Amino acid sequence: DNGHRYREIERIEEIPAAKQYAFPAEPGETTEDRVELLLSMADWKEKEFQDRMKSEIVEPMNTASSIADLCKTYGIDSSAYIYDKFGTPVELKDPLFAFGDGTPNNILVKPRFGPPKGYQRALAKEKEGMKKMGDKWIGLRDLNRVTFEFEDPLMLTLAYKALMKKYKVSGLKNKFEWIFTETYEQPPDIHMNLDLGEGWLVEVQLMFASVLTVKKELHKFYDIVRAKEPTTILSPLFDKPKTNEGRVKEELKRTNKALDSVKNAERMNQRLSFINLDGSGGGGGGSGENKRLREEIEEVKKENKRLKAFIREKMVDEARMIDEAREILEE
Repeated sequence: DNGHRYREIERIEEIPAAKQYAFPAEPGETTEDRVELLLSMADWKEKEFQDRMKSEIVEPMNTASSIADLCKTYGIDSSAYIYDKFGTPVELKDPLFAFGDGTPNNILVKPRFGPPKGYQRALAKEKEGMKKMGDKWIGLRDLNRVTFEFEDPLMLTLAYKALMKKYKVSGLKNKFEWIFTETYEQPPDIHMNLDLGEGWLVEVQLMFASVLTVKKELHKFYDIVRAKEPTTILSPLFDKPKTNEGRVKEELKRTNKALDSVKNAERMNQRLSFINLDGSGGGGGGSGENKRLREEIEEVKKENKRLKAFIREKMVDEARMIDEAREILEE
């Protein structure tokens, strides 16, 4: 019952965002000064942040032996998760929700830590936020950040529960709008701000692996839209997807194999052409077998046609994506 694994996501309630840690104000201090202080603090906190996310979330989840064991680690009531609505035990490491990219099946969550935010981007984001808030200091809350990547919606829910148990949550947005409206304006995820200690806020996002892939591509267009100067996007934003190339080569192999089958079938068809479908010629009595062989030939031809169309579609899609990216960069 996959609905059982999804149902808790819609129940995650939002929490109003708090302000970032505020340094004591100094006479004549500017926004630029305060952003520099925040970046220095983030640099100092990064190792602690990564170590805690790995030891407190990633390792316990990936080494748990059962859902009951995982819930016990975090003090979560397991009764709502160990059985589905039919009373069937829910498997912790269901093969249906394996990452499928070579990741071992025992891995339930993968952390993706964000790179350090540059000064210019941090300053621009802070000023944008202050403008929306009437020039009030807000403080960036994503200078230390991680995205936890999942395939299993139940594991995403349990990670949320674990974070709620271990940290003071100072902001939460449930962006899974599709649950309520079947549409969404941003990649769906659970967006949280945690208090790492003494009021220092960090960003944690809980997201499905496929959504993260889409988000990475969307972010390239976001970089283009928000660019103030052409020089900020001179470096390549798009790479020719090697994985598509590999898939196309694999499809070509399948097509060649299918073509060989077609050729063999056609030769067989020629050899059988002297036999009438009613079995009246060339040995008689073979009507049923001849019909079966001809049907197999037609099926192979159809498969060959389908494979050719699939490859053409993949090549066209790849070429279109590259052309669109070039057009955007040339504008």
